[in-house]
Amino acid sequence: MLNNVFRGVLPNLGYLIILLILTLPIIAPFFHSGFFPSHDGEWAVVRLGDMFREVRDLQIPARYSGVLNLEYGYPLFNFAYPGPYYMGLIFYILGFGLVGSIKLLFALSVLISGVFMYVLSREIWQDKLASLLAAVSYIYFPYRFVDLFVRGSIGESISFAIFPLVVLSVIKIYRNPISSSFMLLGGLTFGLLIVTHNIMAVLFSLFLLFLSGFLVWQKKEILKPLALLFSLGFLLSAFFWIPALLEKKYILLSIVPIADRNQFFVSLKQFIFPSWGYGVPTDTVHGFTYQLGFPFLIILASGAFYVLKEFFDKKNMGNFNFKLVFMFFILDLFFIFFLFKSSAIFWKLPLLSEINFPWTMLPIIVFISSLIIGFLSTIRFFKFLTLTLITLAVIYFLPYAKPQYYVDRGDNFYLTNQATTTSSLELMPIWVKTFPAQAPKEKIEALKGKGKLSDLRLTSKNINFNFVAEDQSTIRINRIYYPGWKIIDNGEEKEINYDNKFGVMDIILTQGTHKITAKFSETPIRLVSNLISVFTLIIFLSYSLKLFRLRVSR
Repeated sequence: MLNNVFRGVLPNLGYLIILLILTLPIIAPFFHSGFFPSHDGEWAVVRLGDMFREVRDLQIPARYSGVLNLEYGYPLFNFAYPGPYYMGLIFYILGFGLVGSIKLLFALSVLISGVFMYVLSREIWQDKLASLLAAVSYIYFPYRFVDLFVRGSIGESISFAIFPLVVLSVIKIYRNPISSSFMLLGGLTFGLLIVTHNIMAVLFSLFLLFLSGFLVWQKKEILKPLALLFSLGFLLSAFFWIPALLEKKYILLSIVPIADRNQFFVSLKQFIFPSWGYGVPTDTVHGFTYQLGFPFLIILASGAFYVLKEFFDKKNMGNFNFKLVFMFFILDLFFIFFLFKSSAIFWKLPLLSEINFPWTMLPIIVFISSLIIGFLSTIRFFKFLTLTLITLAVIYFLPYAKPQYYVDRGDNFYLTNQATTTSSLELMPIWVKTFPAQAPKEKIEALKGKGKLSDLRLTSKNINFNFVAEDQSTIRINRIYYPGWKIIDNGEEKEINYDNKFGVMDIILTQGTHKITAKFSETPIRLVSNLISVFTLIIFLSYSLKLFRLRVSR
């Protein structure tokens, strides 16, 4: 088996080394001391710290933060994609620190995405130079630099590394419909995409739907393995997406959108002409760029004319690659159309209506465009053109690979940060009437009556204390209620009243001694979702082990 691996790597080693060399200048800023401000990058560090607290408290899967939202609590990971932070935990436990772990994830997302794009292009187009050019394009499109150094979107950055693996699995199934290995790999990576960035998963699923439809049209027998692949992905990630979907009604996001979509449509000028900035996209002077990149536009535009001209030639009508790239061009135009205001009416469709920013189509456009460039680079006429223009793109866009400036705040700054980490408090439960402006002076307070509090212990999922009430008392636990919280008083469950301005938990205690345990547990919906994922994972691991043993024994 190792011999097969070496036989696959060695012929491509030179190209992979070139790819690595071209990747290093992009990721070099992540090896600078400290970190750098971006729209979401530092929030990712805060979230990783919170993920660590929740997992340490054995809240698995992580859903509710006891520290964020100024210690009032926040159901962050019930809705915000958790995947990157589970990955980050591995590096954090290995000793890389909070900041170091997030920086390492960003750096690896670039390196791995380039390698996987090379592998995918090599599988489809069967040309090493073309695969290298596709991979270099994939990491040098301007939007990749926006994700890394301006937006700081850890979820999108990692999604770029996952896209090629999912499509590689689909293509491998097309080539060999009885291959269980790639059905498993595809299901695993598709599930990973869902928990890595739910919006990217929705948009990429559109692309996968069209691609799968095209491939099934070519070869009907792949329908079953592809259906199993996508089912596996949905089932593995059920612990996240089912509660996020069904419990959205409890949070502000179900009532108020994060932003007005009409302010974020891309203009043709922004899409075509070079620009660069570190500001928010509504800042027309200093906002981040929407450009696709003029060298890439030239390649794609000239390639479109060539493919359209050659497609109807009889000798190309039966060529699988020609038909595939023709579909890629159509899909590229389809996703590009959704960037512009002329598509506004279609953004009201189900699922799309949940997305506030049209420019989130750009990662899908970058992915498809890179594959198209790979195809064009297999054609003798285009080889020199793509090589020249991509070299120009590397020279022109590499200066984008730098942050605005560096800061060195230390892990403790992020670990003690108590903000919500969301832009508009959109995950706040709808029963919260007044948003907290400062941390509560007391974690537990008596609103009515008198008594003595002792032995207070708090974690993200448990609050334990003793209270000796001198008379009937109303006790407030200053943590925002969210479905799953239960309060036990001397072994009996208490009714929770959260009809107050902060939406925190109030209980009534009779005179006497009380041993109180407040516990955040899984609701039936979340419990069933967890079980679906666990049982699917057990089946996945068992079948994978069986395949591995069969392969080793041959």
